[in-house]
Amino acid sequence: MSGEFAAILAARRGWRPAQIALFDAGFSLYWTRSAALAGRTATWPAPRLRHVAVVADGAAVRPYSQLLNTSAWLLYASDLDADRSHPEYVAYLLAHGDRMAVSGEVTMAAVHAAAWWLERSDDECAAFAAAATSATRCDAAGYQAIAAALPWLRRLRHADLCPPRIVSPHRAVPGTGLLVPRALEQEPPALVVRWREVAERALGTYRAAWASREPAALADLLDWLAGDAPPLLVTAEDGRIVWDPDAPGETDGLRSVLTNADGVAVRAIHEDLRIVERCTRTFLAAVVDRDALAAVAIDADQSGYSYLHRQRRLIAYNLDEAGMERRHGPPLPFARAMLAARTVHEWAHLADGAGWVPRTLDAARWQEAQDALAAMLDATIAAAPAAVRARTAGDLARLAKDGGSAGAALTRIVLTRLPDYRANLVARPFLEMHERETYVRHNTRTLRGEYPPDALWRMLVRYLYEYQYLGGHLALTSVADARTFLWQSTWFADDFVASGVLDAARFDLLADGVARLCRAYSVDGSRFCDVKFM
Repeated sequence: MSGEFAAILAARRGWRPAQIALFDAGFSLYWTRSAALAGRTATWPAPRLRHVAVVADGAAVRPYSQLLNTSAWLLYASDLDADRSHPEYVAYLLAHGDRMAVSGEVTMAAVHAAAWWLERSDDECAAFAAAATSATRCDAAGYQAIAAALPWLRRLRHADLCPPRIVSPHRAVPGTGLLVPRALEQEPPALVVRWREVAERALGTYRAAWASREPAALADLLDWLAGDAPPLLVTAEDGRIVWDPDAPGETDGLRSVLTNADGVAVRAIHEDLRIVERCTRTFLAAVVDRDALAAVAIDADQSGYSYLHRQRRLIAYNLDEAGMERRHGPPLPFARAMLAARTVHEWAHLADGAGWVPRTLDAARWQEAQDALAAMLDATIAAAPAAVRARTAGDLARLAKDGGSAGAALTRIVLTRLPDYRANLVARPFLEMHERETYVRHNTRTLRGEYPPDALWRMLVRYLYEYQYLGGHLALTSVADARTFLWQSTWFADDFVASGVLDAARFDLLADGVARLCRAYSVDGSRFCDVKFM
């Protein structure tokens, strides 16, 4: 970490030089080893820069949470205790976390990451094992099980890294390159079972810590809703409305769905709804003519941190939103900042839908900007390595099926993203800095898992669009080096630069081509009272 950031940690959190040195050494080992493995086999993910969330209170965060949309590692303060931990342990935690982020699965990560151990020395393994033995994190038993498994983990073979020396029966572990000798076939499943037990116990301990009911907290929430009638909807499973400001005193439906909720969760819901209320009232108070806002689009998403209800044109907050566990435990770190950003963003879509973010380029210059981007994309495709063009040929043909070029089709895809950009132009002045920064880090993420290999060019223009979140025109973030942030945190550099598709100069030209389209829009400030837009 930089000296400046180390000083901040020392001042704000009391980190000692030994802790900083431990983190730096562990991260360096993670990076160099993962890069070396990824350079020799496609079955190991290359290292990438992610945020690091360090949990001070082990019970405060749900175990295995993928924070910031898989863009953050989850470590515990005890992992970075210089008196008990070791760089070998920290490095493996980061590699193990990568595996969980890639797969979205916990119990298989230890087996899938087994290649880590194939070239480790006895001393390196002993250092990891000693730190794992001293670990106090909620799932320490899982890493202790890995330490106990090192004798057989180091005997596995790998199709690329260490193929079998003699022809003998081996069972392959799909997607990993690992080959398990027949004599060890029972060991990987046993390690998976052990990790399942550990993970279930960790989750159970976390949930038990917050399981107490607080009738007074529920009464406070219901009294506030009945008395203040905030302009929002509370929904539950399948989008069913359980509280409506048109009938604020009718709280029995909400009471019934929250009767068994954890007390801390009820208090968190109360605070969440206050944030939705604040963001809604602040936005609507700034609008000159609320009736002129657009209707909610018929295909608007009815899910997320919050969303605009299609029929009611009010922000809805779903107690049963998938993956959020809003009725149990405290909210995840950064969730409340995302809730605020999402709420304002949803209202901003109605401003854009009403035509309040007009295009400032005339038709001729607008077409010129589109044609310029399409030409640059076509030139990039033509200059790509033959292997890349062959792999993407099928999708390129689909893109050009209407008689135009693939670049023109990709440019049209960029245009479909511009409503979101325009909404962000409206939303920006209504958001606090930490809300903007959280929004950017949540949305600028790796896209590898969302696009098949032949859709590389669609993935490129999606990245080029999301790169605009880091740019000066939108100014959502204080990230100093936007290109490095995107390239190193999303595997962009591996997928597009190392593969020969782009270099820095061509990337900058393409990014500026997309930026030219984005910069063609500006908020009509006359629609708002006392709001300064970019």
